[in-house]
Amino acid sequence: MAERGDWEEGSGRKGTVLYYRGSLKSCNYSCSYCPFGKRKLSQAQLEADKTALFRFVQEMEQNRDFAGGIQIVPYGEALIHPYYWEGLARLSRHPGIQAVGAQSNFSFSAEKMLERYRKRGGIPGKLRLWGTFHPDMVSLEEFLAACRELSRQKILYCVGAVGVPENLALLRRLREELPRRVYLWINRMDGLGREYTLQEAQAFQELDGYFPLQLQTHRAHVRRCRGLFVEADGRVKACNLCRRTIGSLYDGPGELGRLLLQEQREKGCDRRYCSCYLAYCNRIDIEELRPFQPYPAFRIPQYFQEAHEGLFVVK
Repeated sequence: MAERGDWEEGSGRKGTVLYYRGSLKSCNYSCSYCPFGKRKLSQAQLEADKTALFRFVQEMEQNRDFAGGIQIVPYGEALIHPYYWEGLARLSRHPGIQAVGAQSNFSFSAEKMLERYRKRGGIPGKLRLWGTFHPDMVSLEEFLAACRELSRQKILYCVGAVGVPENLALLRRLREELPRRVYLWINRMDGLGREYTLQEAQAFQELDGYFPLQLQTHRAHVRRCRGLFVEADGRVKACNLCRRTIGSLYDGPGELGRLLLQEQREKGCDRRYCSCYLAYCNRIDIEELRPFQPYPAFRIPQYFQEAHEGLFVVK
């Protein structure tokens, strides 16, 4: 477990996470609730996204004072594109970046993409992958096959799904088939149109012991928040939910350090509530998140990481 000094308010060091969202707005899945499903981008649009990603990577490579993690949170699916793996590999070589990762639907070829990651000098022990299971898009067997390949490749990852009551039996099977060292998270279903019944909430809590956090109201408190959200063009916001821009990553040397200052982040918070995991996981006052420290953004509890490192030699 992380030491208190590593994540308490004002540390600004270990535990700080930068979230990067490129201009990619396409996905190979067609989930009914997602506006980016099956949207195709032109080659020119993909090249523009690649250019923006590598500009961000280069900026971070030149910033030797940064200490923390980098989480890629795309609109759509990024990891089916090889250049994202190259970007992650380059970021992982930064001595101050202790963890790199991305959200994904795990539809990429783990064997091919991890080979690319390693060939580009990527450090496997720094990689943290967040996989979402979409039952309407992929069979349980196909999704589990991807998870098994990641386990075989000795990569840390978590998996999860939206808490749809009708999918409870399927999600129980997913939990049974996953290695115990892989954390299964459940997100609250916003489109349910009603509250979860007591029985439903208990069933989801049996799958994910931290599910009650999804049902709580987290009032925004920027002084107890850390991390920054970076757009493709370099605009920086306090988090993924905030609309106000507090500056640009590319305004010059030392800009990232200035943006990480508490008073700058305070200017950017325009939210009353931290209403999703990527927002409230940055809070240092939510005690239930302590097992996920120092990087709750990757949704991998520390004791799962320790178990992983006990099973595998992580270099």
